Amino acid sequence: MRLSRLLPLLAAPLAASSVALTAYLSLSTWQGEVRAGQASQAVEQLRRALAAAEMVSRERGPTNGMLGDDLPAPAESIQALADARARTDRAWSALAQELPDLAARSMRSDSIARLDAARSALQAARAEVDRTASRPKDQRTPQAIGAAVRDMVALVPRLAPLVSLLANEAQQSLPELGDDVQGARLTAELREYAGLLGSQFTAALTRRGRFSSGERLAIERTRGRVDELRFLLELRVQQPRHTAEVLRAWSQVQEHYFVAASHLVQRVITAGESDGDFGLDPAQFADQYVPEMNVMFGLRDALLQHAVMKADAERDRARRLIALVGAVSLALLLGVAVGIALVNRRVLRPLAGTAEALTALAQNELDAPLPRPQADDEMAAVIGAVHTLRQQTQRREELEQERDDLIERLREQSNSDFLTGLPNRRAFHVAAERELARARRHGYAVTAMLFDIDNFKSFNDRLGHAAGDRALTDVAQVVRREMRAGDLVGRYGGEEFVLLLSHCERERGLQFAERLRAAIAATPIGCASETVVPCTVSIGVTDSIQHGLALETLLSKADSAMYRAKQGGRNRVEFAPVNSPAQASDEATSN
Repeated sequence: MRLSRLLPLLAAPLAASSVALTAYLSLSTWQGEVRAGQASQAVEQLRRALAAAEMVSRERGPTNGMLGDDLPAPAESIQALADARARTDRAWSALAQELPDLAARSMRSDSIARLDAARSALQAARAEVDRTASRPKDQRTPQAIGAAVRDMVALVPRLAPLVSLLANEAQQSLPELGDDVQGARLTAELREYAGLLGSQFTAALTRRGRFSSGERLAIERTRGRVDELRFLLELRVQQPRHTAEVLRAWSQVQEHYFVAASHLVQRVITAGESDGDFGLDPAQFADQYVPEMNVMFGLRDALLQHAVMKADAERDRARRLIALVGAVSLALLLGVAVGIALVNRRVLRPLAGTAEALTALAQNELDAPLPRPQADDEMAAVIGAVHTLRQQTQRREELEQERDDLIERLREQSNSDFLTGLPNRRAFHVAAERELARARRHGYAVTAMLFDIDNFKSFNDRLGHAAGDRALTDVAQVVRREMRAGDLVGRYGGEEFVLLLSHCERERGLQFAERLRAAIAATPIGCASETVVPCTVSIGVTDSIQHGLALETLLSKADSAMYRAKQGGRNRVEFAPVNSPAQASDEATSN
């Protein structure tokens, strides 16, 4: 039977099918409206959970100030801490009110127990802070301060399962919220690590002394995580679909934290790595650092508000769609008779050609011919859409290639120091761990050394930072020239450099270090005034025969030897002292 005769016979079942389809679409749309409402509710509850974590993070600022204050503590410090604790308690109480509904909805009855356990830990951490702050300042050991700070820092991870549960619920209800929800979580995590970084200065600011090697390592790890979160967040935020409020909030974060606060952090790190003269106590540091850091909350709230707006818009869209489906269904029934007459001439024939073009497109043949539309109608729109789809497919392949190239360039840049071109601290650590693993497997010795430029701060003060940058790049060139193929080098931070020499024992390592020291001393540094000044370094050396194959141990020993070289008059090489037999046995066992 010809299709033109068959079409009228199909009209009746088509009408029945239209009614059934209308009912199905209406039900599906209604379910979408329900899911959008659930997603909106989950986002609001996520906002409360993040606010609870936020208040704990904000409480650490006045807490650190109290840990650094002399007795009796200033009244304003006591009041600031009391206000911060009250804000935290209110936020946690508001979150607790949401948990019964969450437990019933997600069948996670342990949510309330988790929050109760976290609140108990909060009270215990506050008690430890009060005990430590009640002692005279000279009796507060770095260990006691560090323990009090760590107890406060450990509170936010206790809320992480609850935050994850709410974020997953929002995304499962409405996947379109994924970027905003995850962006808000990344922002909260960035704020937490920024607060952790500030807390890691508390002990040194209180005792007004240089950073310990453990503190320096912890600080660098935290800064690395902050940089990683910044990169991940920037990829999510800088999307065309984001609102002006989100972009404005991200710009505020860039300006306040990654510029203003970063300058303050770098100043403290520089002082902590040199003479420990910070010029401010923990409370003063918090007064300057915390306001610049808290702009992140604006970005978090903007992302969550964007998610709520999208959920509400989806719910409104679903409601409108329900009404639209009913109206369209009625119009469809009335138009079936007229439509059948037009289908054969204006749809079936061009449809066959379009299907062939789509089949070719599915096989990634982008040059297959498309039929010419017979009129300016829906079929013409389909043909035009296929043409557009083919163009978009070509463009998508080009964009994917550009994205892969960009990711590769970013990966390379993240592992290099921008000034000297040497591997940065993180890249050096990764390469060094691989080299030490090979040394353990094949049984050969390695030598590690740390050195920095003598009197570099004075060098900068007298000749300017441009001359300091020139000194760093010239020293890096000398190291590249002197090192062997297979050896590792990196800029460790500031004016410090680190090397790991493969298949190298003590005597050869000392010879290399002396040759390197002499080569640097013989290299004049050019300045803007066209004068030439000398540059010397102090080098600390250790090897795996004496101190094992643990990277942290080797670097710690080399660091101690470097400071011995400085104390011995600078411009010299010192080898880390040999361990006692018992110490050597312990280190060999640990390695």
